[in-house]
Order: sequence, then structure tokens, then C-alpha cells
Amino acid sequence: MKRRNLAVSGMAVVAVTGLFGGTAVAVDGQLPGGTTISVTIDSPADGTVVPRGPVTVEGTASVGEAAVVKDTALTYVVDVSGSTAASCDGAGRNVLQCEVQASQALNAIAADPDGPVGTVGAVIFGSSAAVADVRPAAGDQVLTGPATDQNGNGTRDIEEVLGSMSQGHVGQFSVRNVSTGTFFPDAVIKATTVTDAQSESRKIVVFLSDGASAGNVNPALDAVPENVDIHTFAVGGGSACQTGAYDASLQVIADRTGGTCTHVPNPANLPDVLPDLLASELSSLTASVNGGPSTPVTAINPGLPQDGPATVDYSYTTGTLTSGRHDICVTAHGEDSGGTGSVTDCVEVVVNDPPTVDASGPYAGQEGRAVAIAGLVTDPDGPNLTTAWTATPASGVDAGATCAFADASAVSTTVTCTDDGVWTLRLTADDGLNPPVAATTELTLTNVAPEVTISDPADGTLVLRDSEVTVTAPFTDVAANDSHTCTVDFDDGSAPVAGTVDQGAGSGTCAATHTYTGVGAHLVLVTVTDDDGGSATAVVKIVSYVRAEAWAISANGLVTVGKTPHATCPPNSDLTTADLDLAPLATVRALHAECTLDADTGHTDASAEISGATLLGGAISISDIETRCVATESGLSGSSRVGTLNGRPIGTAPTTITLLGLATVHLNQTVTGPDGRLAQYAVRVVTLLGQEIVLSGCRLGI
Repeated sequence: MKRRNLAVSGMAVVAVTGLFGGTAVAVDGQLPGGTTISVTIDSPADGTVVPRGPVTVEGTASVGEAAVVKDTALTYVVDVSGSTAASCDGAGRNVLQCEVQASQALNAIAADPDGPVGTVGAVIFGSSAAVADVRPAAGDQVLTGPATDQNGNGTRDIEEVLGSMSQGHVGQFSVRNVSTGTFFPDAVIKATTVTDAQSESRKIVVFLSDGASAGNVNPALDAVPENVDIHTFAVGGGSACQTGAYDASLQVIADRTGGTCTHVPNPANLPDVLPDLLASELSSLTASVNGGPSTPVTAINPGLPQDGPATVDYSYTTGTLTSGRHDICVTAHGEDSGGTGSVTDCVEVVVNDPPTVDASGPYAGQEGRAVAIAGLVTDPDGPNLTTAWTATPASGVDAGATCAFADASAVSTTVTCTDDGVWTLRLTADDGLNPPVAATTELTLTNVAPEVTISDPADGTLVLRDSEVTVTAPFTDVAANDSHTCTVDFDDGSAPVAGTVDQGAGSGTCAATHTYTGVGAHLVLVTVTDDDGGSATAVVKIVSYVRAEAWAISANGLVTVGKTPHATCPPNSDLTTADLDLAPLATVRALHAECTLDADTGHTDASAEISGATLLGGAISISDIETRCVATESGLSGSSRVGTLNGRPIGTAPTTITLLGLATVHLNQTVTGPDGRLAQYAVRVVTLLGQEIVLSGCRLGI
């Protein structure tokens, strides 16, 4: 607001409200001249919890935007002395006319229904002074409203009065005449008559003169009430705020009443100068924290100062605030015709401390197994604390390994990792206001060996020699990230073989296939090893064997006789036939055959016995015949014995005898086939006609 050397004094008006929450409410105040001044802190809301550090407050401030209290009165004191007939602008107007036009311009502002002026009056003076009649009603009317047009002619009454002024004269609404000299004391006295009639608490007198006065004005000023400010204007190049004695000057009038004296050398400028008397201004904004020193607010849009009515937005950032409660206040400073004033809005913020975090540890355990962990988080002022654990590999951890927490948001929980090595555990706490706070520790995990079983074959399974057997061994590993290899030792003298591994996360199978070429019990050993060197074993017993048979008599050729009695194994069998008459081919006494497989060792024992036999119509007589076939780890073997042949002792030695050119008799004959089979015959007779008779035979590997 441009004052043009016009200073307004007065008591500052400060309105401060208590703290509040929720929607921001403007704090309104009133400048000394009645103009409203307002300031609002829009954010943060009262009681807001904020992190440690600077806090930014934002809001608005305004002046003259709200309806004012009409608590200002205005009195026009106009010099109508003879000297005011001098030219004002060199273009037809005289000084008095410029004074009138300036006063009317000021009144146009005072007439604003939203302005602070309640009543107005007027005084003319020369060598004497007179109070003007300012309304058309009967009698002398000292006061009127600045916008009142009681006679309805379209011109405000007070402006009509001002317009009726001429040298030594006012024509409305009653004629008043004064002598045309210049005498300030009587003008002050008549102005006091008007202000005494005004009920407003703030009273402004506009005192216009183009000349110097005689006489001491102080006695008249002694009667001026304290709530009256007289602003004097020295109009014209020949005038001054003080010419001659100070006690008779315009300056003393202003000084004694708290007003100002303004020299307007060019009277033509007066209509521009005078209206500023009722202008308002939003001058500056300041902020303070906890009642400390005020700091200028500089982030304001639009910038200050601003003539009223005006509203601005502002932003202010405090210095770093420590924990606790803090009052932040913003004050709007302004001025109007009554002087300077201010209004303050405050908000309380609560500065929140960040949490403190201790991950504790270091921790140790085994891979794949839950390890208890317990950190410590302290945050007494909240407000919404969340915590979270994370794990990352540090050293010695295979790619792809992960960790899982029983409850990652719990300060005390368990963690399970899929691989051994060193892990970094991080515990983070976030109160929703401050930056998250974290602490780390180490978790060292040792390797856990896998576990293995053999699902197939079952323990003690019998496997036929020269047939394939597949060993399947399921395994598990608590470390789901480990990889595995396996070997299988089939315990038959062959080298261990690498098994085929089929695995997922934490489990799999090992499989290998083998063919046993011998007979016996084998403790098959499966070994599963993880990628960290941990291993586990499982054993299954497999028994390899051969099938066997034994019989007392059989025949092929012209006459066929099935193997009688015929014992095979497995399963084990033991058969006896008392006598068998097949005359003339054979007559046999006391026939017995048996076959036994030992399931624990894989040993097979097949044997047959005959006490005596007559063959080919009595041509051959044989006694005490027996044969035996045995399969062990040492291999397949056969043995037999014949007591006598036609009275001749035979024994166990293999012998071939030709009888009468009719038949060939093979005694204690062992026959080994190319496929590893073995046959043993105590007696095998082959006639010239191709008839074959076997007495007491056995076979292995059938």
C-alpha cells in the first residue's frame, strides 16, 4: 500500500486462538481502522505426528476480504479561505475544487458497504470555522453515512455538501459562511464538535489547507480525544507542514493527535493521494517456533506487500525439530487507516523419534532346520510400527538358496534356509513416519546329511541268477537347495556303480540296475552324497540263486517215462516213490528225490536216490544209486555214486561201459552246458535203438 509519506500509528490488534484439530479454521483479526486481517495454517493439522526434522506449514493470509466492523468515523475539514481560489492544475480548477474532489474521492471509498466507515461529517474554515449541515432533513445534521442519499437525487449527501463549497461558503444543506483568512484553532474546535457526536471507537479527521495559520493551536488540541487522529495535508507549492511557529502549524496538529502531515506540492495530485488514507495492506508474514524469535516467511504467492483486499498462499519450513511437542505460529502483519496490526494462527505438532533396532545374534544352526531368532525393537512413540526380517546370502551359499521365516513380521521368530553357509539377516522397523531403520546380524548354518532308504527290492528278495534287478532308494534332504549323487555297491565283487538320481527340492531317488552272475547273499549298499559332502547309506539284502531239479528215473525214446519222482525248487520239495514197474524197460525200487533252496544264502541242493533197479528185461542190474547237484557262491557242482552194476562195484568215478553191444552205460556223468547250466546223472543208459534211461539225475540252472 502506497502511503506517500503518510504514516499511520495505532495499537496493534493481535488475535490468537487455541490449538485445534481437524479442518483448518481461519484466525481473524481486525486492524486498528476496522479492516479484517486473517491467517490460516491449513497443514499440518493440529496434533499431527511428524518425523524428526524440518516441518513445513502451509496456509493462507488475507486482508480486507471479510466484512469489516464499521467502527471508523471520518470528518472532512476543508480550507475555504480566499487563497484556495488559486489555480490547482492550470486548466480551470482551483485549489478548493481539488480539495473537494479529493475529499469526494476519499468518500467514495468510505461509502463501500464493506468498508469500515460508519459516519462522516464536514467542517469548513477560513478565519473562523463552521460545522456543515450534512443531511437534507430539517435542522442541523452533524453526521450522515458516507453512502447516504437521503434526498434521493443520485448524489451522496456528504459529497453534495462537499460539492457546494466555495471560498468562505458551503451551500448544503444549510448555508454556512466563514471569513476568508486562515485560522487553524477554530477549525480544530469545530472538528472536535463533529467527532464528539460520532460513536465509533476510531475517528479520523482529514484536515486540508493551502496556507499558514496564526495563533497557537495547542489549546484547541488539548480538547481532542485520544481516539481521534488528525491527518493534515499541506496543499500547494506555497504551503508546508510547518511554516513559521511550530505551535501554529499543520505539523503540530498531526503530531499531537497521532496523525501525519503530508505535503502535496501539486494540488492536482490531491485526489490521488487522499483515498490512500482508507487503504489497507497485507505487509508481511512471520513465523516462530515455541515462542522463539520471529522469522520472515518468504515463500508467499503473490509476494508481499499486497493492497487489500488480497489473499496470499504461503509456505514456511522450520529448522530441524527434535522429539516432543512444538508450537508453530504464523503471524500476518498489515495496516489500514488506523495503523498497523497483526493476527496469529498456531498449530501443535508432535515430533516422533525413529525406532531403535537390534538384530541380536550372531545365530547358528543347521540348513533346512528352523533356527530361533529374536531381535529387539524399541519405539515408545509409535504410531504404526511394522517390522520385517529378510535374509541374503553372505558366503558359502549355493545359488538359488532361499530362507523362509515362520513370521517375517515378528521380532521373535524362526528362520529356515535351504542351504548351508553364512547368511545376512536384516531386521527392519518402520514407524510410518521416519525413514525405516535396520540392523543386521549373521546366521551360520552347517550342512545336514541326506537320509536314504531302499524301497525296492524288499530285504531278502530272491533274484534269479542272470536276471536284472533294479535297486530304488528314495532320499530326503532338509536342505531343499542341495544337489545329490549316489553310488550302489552290489556286493558281488564288481565295482560300485553310479546310480541315476532323480530329485526335486529336498527329495529324490537313486536307482541302479545289476545282473548277478553268481549265487549267494549280497548286502547291497546305497550311498547318497549332497553337494556339501554329507552322505547317508542304506543296505538291502538280495539273494541270487538258480533253479534246480532232481528225479529218480526218466526215459526217452521208444518208451517215454516222465521224471519220477520229480522234485524241483523253489519251492522246496521232498518226494518218495516205493516201487516202479516199467517192465520190460525197468523195474525200480525205493525211489526218492528232493530239492532245497536256502533263502538266506541262495544255496541250492537237489538229490535223488534209488536202492536198486533192473533194466532192459534184466540185462542190467544196478544197486545203491544216488546223485546230488549243489549251487553255492563257489559255483555249480554235481556228484553221484553207483554201488554195483551187474555185481561189479562202481563208486563215484565217471565211467562208460558197453554191455553186449546192446547199450552204452554212462556212470557218474557230469554235463555242463554253454549257458552255465549243470546236469548230473548217476546212470544214463543209451541203447542202440536210441532208447535213453536215466537213473538218479539232477540239474542246476533250469
